[in-house]
Amino acid sequence: MSSIVLSEATRLGLHITGLTFRSQEVHPGSIFFALKGANADGNQFINEAVRRGAVMVVSAQPRPEHCPAPYLQSTDIDRDMADAAYEFYGKPSNEMQMIGITGTKGKTSIAYLLESILTCAGRKVGVLGTVNYRMGGKVLCAAPNTTPAAIPLFNLLAQMKEGGCQNVVMEVSSHALDQQRVKHIWYDTAVFTNLQRDHLDYHHTFENYFLAKQKLFENLADPANPKPNRTAIINADDPYGKRLINLLKGRVNVITFGLEKEADLKATDICESLEGTSFYVNGSPLKIHLLGRHNVYNALAAYAAARANGIDEETIRLGLAALPGVPGRMERIDEGQDFFTFVDFAYTDESLNRALDTVAPFKKGRTVVVFGCGGQRDRTKRPLMGHTACTRADYVFLTNDNPRCEEPKKIFNDILQGMKGANNYELVPDRAEAIRRALSSAQKNDIVIIAGKGHEDYQIIGTKKNHFSDQETVRAFLHGRKRNV
Repeated sequence: MSSIVLSEATRLGLHITGLTFRSQEVHPGSIFFALKGANADGNQFINEAVRRGAVMVVSAQPRPEHCPAPYLQSTDIDRDMADAAYEFYGKPSNEMQMIGITGTKGKTSIAYLLESILTCAGRKVGVLGTVNYRMGGKVLCAAPNTTPAAIPLFNLLAQMKEGGCQNVVMEVSSHALDQQRVKHIWYDTAVFTNLQRDHLDYHHTFENYFLAKQKLFENLADPANPKPNRTAIINADDPYGKRLINLLKGRVNVITFGLEKEADLKATDICESLEGTSFYVNGSPLKIHLLGRHNVYNALAAYAAARANGIDEETIRLGLAALPGVPGRMERIDEGQDFFTFVDFAYTDESLNRALDTVAPFKKGRTVVVFGCGGQRDRTKRPLMGHTACTRADYVFLTNDNPRCEEPKKIFNDILQGMKGANNYELVPDRAEAIRRALSSAQKNDIVIIAGKGHEDYQIIGTKKNHFSDQETVRAFLHGRKRNV
C-alpha cells in the first residue's frame, strides 16, 4: 500500500527532500509531521517549520488558519508517518535479515550476544537498541529511544542497507509496537524474553502491556510477511511465553528455550562465578562472561536466533565466549580495590532482586546498594524497590535517578513507603555523593551494586540533561583513593 502522504505530495507536484517531526530539523523540501507528544505539541511549531522550508504539513488536527503550506489532516498520524518513512527511504528492511527482540528484560544483552555471534560468523551487523545504534561494530549515534520513531528508524535502516549489513538486530519496545514505529518491518526472527512489571504508566494494565508485545509476533505470523523461514524464539519458562507458543502453533517455526520446563533448547549444569557463567545446552558446553542465571536465558535466546539465521554451533560457541560484557548490565568496575563494584540497569524490583540473586552465592562481606527511581514514570514500582533494597541488602543509599520534572521529595516519599521500619539506609539526594559514600564505606569482600542507570551517561533534572555516568563516578573515586594510599 502506497503512502497517502507521499501520494498527495506527488499529486501537488512537490519535490520532497526529507521527512521530520522536529521543527528544528526542517530544511527546504521537508514534510513536517506535527506530532502531539507527552512534553511538546508539534502543532505549535507549524509556522516555524514552514519558515524553515517545509513544503507540506501533516497533522491530526484540523488545518489552522493562515497555514502557508499544503496541509494534510491525518486520521492516524503514526500510521501515515510509518507509511511515508518506509516508502521514502526505499523499503530497506525488505532486503536484510531482521531479528526483533521484545520482552521486559534481557533485550539489550541478547542483542549484544547476537551481534557477537553474527560478527564471528563474518556477517556485517546493524544493531538498534537501548545503549546506542551501531553498524559493523561502530556507533552511529546514541539511542534516545530503545526503538527509534519511524522516520529515524527507516533512515538508519537505509544507512545499514547501504553499508552492506546482512543482519539487523533490533530491540523492539512495547511503545514502538503500540505506536506503529515498526510497521512495514517484516521480521525473519522474533524473540520473546519475559514479561515483568514495567511501563504501566503508559499501558495501564499488564494485559495491555502483553498485547503490545504480542504485535511483534502477529507481524511475524502475518500471511503478508514475505520472509522465508520465519521463526519465533520463545522463553518456555515464562507464562506469557506459553500464550505466544499457543498463538503461533502451525503458523511459523517456533523454537523454545528455558531452564525449568520442557524446551527445544534447555540449559543444564549451570556453574556461576563472579567471572562468568558456564553451562550445557542439549549436551554441548557453553561459556559466557556475563553473570547470573538470567543471562543463561539470554544466551539461549541468542543461540536459538543464531541457529534460525543459519549459524553453526561452533561459531555460536565462539561468539558467545567472545563478548566480554554488556554496558551497564552487572558491569564490573575493577580498579584493583579489595571489594566488588557493579553498575546495573536494574530499575524495577524484579531486576533489583535479580542483581542481588546474582551476587548472593559469592557474598563474603556486606552487600551495599545505591539506587533511586525515575520521575514521571510508573509510581507503583517505587515502594517495591524500596522494600527489596532494604530487606535484601545490608545497607542502602537512597538517591536520585532521573527525577525529570517531578519533585524528588515526592519520589523519595513513594520509595520510603516500602522501607518503613528499616534502619539500614540513608537518604543522599546527590547521586555522585551517594556513590562516593557507598564506596567509602565498602570493606574487603563487600559487594556494591549501583542500580538504575546502567549504561546511561546523563542525568535528567527538570528539563535539563546533564552529563553523568555511574561508571565514571566510580572510577574517579577509586583512582583518587589509590593516589591517596
